[in-house]
Amino acid sequence: MVQRGPSQPEEVIDSSCEQDKFKRLPLSETLTKKPETFHAETIIVGGGVIGCAIAFELASRGQEVLLVEQSEIASGASCAAAGMLAADSEDFAHPLMAQAAYDSRELLHKHKEQISALTGMDLGLRRNGFITPFRSYGDLSKYKDKRNTTSGVQQLWWDRSTVQREALWLNRDTYGAYYRSLESEVLPVSLTRAYARSAEMMGARILEGVQDVQLIVDKHGVQGIKTAKGEMCCKHIIIAAGLHGEQLMHQVGVVLPSSPVKGEMLAVRFTTDQAGGRPDRTVYAEDVYIVPKANGEVWIGATSLPGRKDHSVSANSMQRLLGAASYWVPGIKEADFVRAWAGIRPSTPDGLPYIGKCEGISGLYAAYGHFRNGILLSAITGRWIADMVEGKSAEEIGIEAFSPERLNRKGVMS
Repeated sequence: MVQRGPSQPEEVIDSSCEQDKFKRLPLSETLTKKPETFHAETIIVGGGVIGCAIAFELASRGQEVLLVEQSEIASGASCAAAGMLAADSEDFAHPLMAQAAYDSRELLHKHKEQISALTGMDLGLRRNGFITPFRSYGDLSKYKDKRNTTSGVQQLWWDRSTVQREALWLNRDTYGAYYRSLESEVLPVSLTRAYARSAEMMGARILEGVQDVQLIVDKHGVQGIKTAKGEMCCKHIIIAAGLHGEQLMHQVGVVLPSSPVKGEMLAVRFTTDQAGGRPDRTVYAEDVYIVPKANGEVWIGATSLPGRKDHSVSANSMQRLLGAASYWVPGIKEADFVRAWAGIRPSTPDGLPYIGKCEGISGLYAAYGHFRNGILLSAITGRWIADMVEGKSAEEIGIEAFSPERLNRKGVMS
């Protein structure tokens, strides 16, 4: 791909793991230089959307940042996500998660302007709204009864006639639907790489292919990391390595468990003569989600398989997803199949991410365990971690519920 200057928007690219691997957006030569000894105020371990969002936020504040990634930027869970910013549609069990989702969604829209001005990159970020449809009044009642998140949700009720007027492509037998106009979606790989590129342009350094990271700490706290590419000194280390975060923390005696949850997805594409059956808004149903993307594809997901670490995709899962999706959007039956993929998402024992300082080791921070909300919570996680690096406490920010020490306090790990 030809690299364009900041004044020209980047082509909107496909954003799933397998397809996008052959369309990498080139980052700077910094990524391929072999360092001897680096020094930075802050080292971020992990080049997914969380790590890159933190790098972006710190660099925008003038902080000296080095990000290291064991493979490539956006090569893990971030490249397998659907990219939904479902702050109103997702049902959050904890009120802080709900508020964080709203705040992060809006912050990401603000970041879009800064990122576009810096890089000219297109994130595929669109606010087209989400539709949650129902087959019957009974299904609607069950949905209302089990919802945790009710207050503050921005939504309209569409009756059958409104659905048929506003969403001609939706099943004509739909009883009704909630429409949430503020909901948005983004191309996950494009977002992650845009965060990385923007951070670089503001002075951050990014190194890919940095494996076998060893944390260096002493009685005074964080000293740096040691890798096959050299020793890197710092005052702060932020672990944003997803499922690898637990292993890294174990090196220094910090126990922050996470477990894998596999999710499978697929993509279809509508031809020009099938355009009338293509959804123009995300369908966020109880049994499936259907996400029209800026790259012309429609993504369908997702399964949830706890404990699975493999990236295989089963025919049974594809049959189930396509069956559910084609019920709501009948035109999917005639669409062209493009590909399928799977990603592994990190879940924590209580379902909340680890965001904050690790007590007992000065300068060590955790930022992982976001499960299915990594893309959604990336912007606000970056802001919170940057605030803490600059001296704010979790109590001042109001995020004690995400503290890495909370499981010990609750006796979850006793």
